[in-house]
Formats: sequence, structure tokens, C-alpha cells
Amino acid sequence: MEFEILVERLKANPLVDGLMLMGSTGKPTQNPYSDRDLLVVLADRPLTITNGTVFCQGVPVDLVFTTRQEIVAQAQVDPGALSWSDPRSIYCNWMPSGTIVLDRSGCLATLRDKVVEGAGPPSFGDGESNLRADKALYNLAQTERMLDSPDQVYQQAIDLRMLYQLANLMVDYFWVRGMPWKCEKDAVRHWQANDSDYLALFMDCCRETSRPERIRLYRRLVEATVEPVGLDWSDRPAFVLSPPADMTRANIDAARAFWQTLLA
Repeated sequence: MEFEILVERLKANPLVDGLMLMGSTGKPTQNPYSDRDLLVVLADRPLTITNGTVFCQGVPVDLVFTTRQEIVAQAQVDPGALSWSDPRSIYCNWMPSGTIVLDRSGCLATLRDKVVEGAGPPSFGDGESNLRADKALYNLAQTERMLDSPDQVYQQAIDLRMLYQLANLMVDYFWVRGMPWKCEKDAVRHWQANDSDYLALFMDCCRETSRPERIRLYRRLVEATVEPVGLDWSDRPAFVLSPPADMTRANIDAARAFWQTLLA
């Protein structure tokens, strides 16, 4: 089935209240290698279905399901009061650039107007940025320690760790800078336009085959990623506070002081 036919069939179903094309779908950036992204607003949700994947002529279609009631409730939320780590902030990514192709109740247009005309986009607080930086610095410290091990299991474990550690750094780069994470392609485009040195370093680290050299590049990459936060582990104790908003510099210092009282 062609994607356009899929959309038309959904538009004809009275259970579907709204449809919105997202990402590159229907835009000049769409190409034969792009997937398709479709938000499906149901009048009612008979099952606890939230996401799905179908194929149109071999092309994966990423389906996101919500309800009219949820969209109406989202329109009551001030985008500026949200954090990018809040799941509801995803609508602030989708709405400005999404293409509404069905909106029986008008809830999608109402939400889009709220997002576009809102007081400000979601933010990413210092505490959340510090939390992301703390995890990146922990991964770096432990990976460098493992590199000194003569055990080949540890050496192979480093290769496995690097798979998710580099993936995490992609997201960390944006969240630490108060920007939303969108996708890998948008990340590459951003770095090409705004931080080509970081992109070059990231790709060098990905491609390096020498394990010691790769970890050396990884250290530089972590330092560049968390640079706006200025968080430095050194040999000082590090602590995580919950919720993430509590991960402020003042609270981290207070946690260190509290730790010293436990050792007194």
C-alpha cells in the first residue's frame, strides 16, 4: 500500500480525529531513504496503543497514537513551563513543523497555535544538564580504568561500552546546551553548520580502530560535550540527587559536605 493511500484510508475513518505528518515526511528533505512519521489522533483509545510501525512499499512508517482528549489537555500546558526531559515536550518539537492533514475537532490547530505563540519553548534546567554531564564523566572514568586491565574480557567490554556511550554523547551534547534532541540526521546537520570541529572529532572517535587511541579521542569528546556545564570530577566525590532538577552546583556541594559528616 502506498503511504498516500494509507493516509486517505485513515482520514475516512470516523474513529480518527486528526492526522499530522512529522519529521521530513512530505517536506523537501524527504528522500527515498527517509522513513515516514505520522501522528494519529484518535477520538477514543480502545486499547493502550501508543506507537506502531507499518510498511508502505517497504518504507517503515512510524506511527504515534494519541487521543483528542490528550491533545486538548496538552494545549492547556504552557510550553515554557516544561523541561525538554518531560515527555510532553515532544509536542513542542512536532507542532511547529508538522503538516496537519486532518483535524476534525480543531484540537491539533489549537495546540500548534499554543506552541508557536507560547511564551517560550521548553527549557532544560541546570540540574538536568549536570545529571547528563555527571553520567558522561562517570562512563569516561570507568572506561579509562578498564583500558589498563590485562584481562581481554575487560578490553572487549570497552568495545561494547563505546557503542552506547557514543550514542549517549550525541544526546548529551544537545541537552547540556539546552536544546532538544531530534534525530541523528538533524544532529549531523547542526554540527555541520555550527560545530564542525565537534563533528570531526565524533567521527574520528567512531572510526578509530586502535583501542587506546579511541579512548583518548573519547576523553576529548566527553570534555567537549560537557564543556558548557563545567562539571569536573577530578578525584572529588560525585553525587546524584533526585529529582534531576535538584542536581544544582549548590546541592552537589551540599551532598559532598554531607558525605564528609558521615565519615567524621
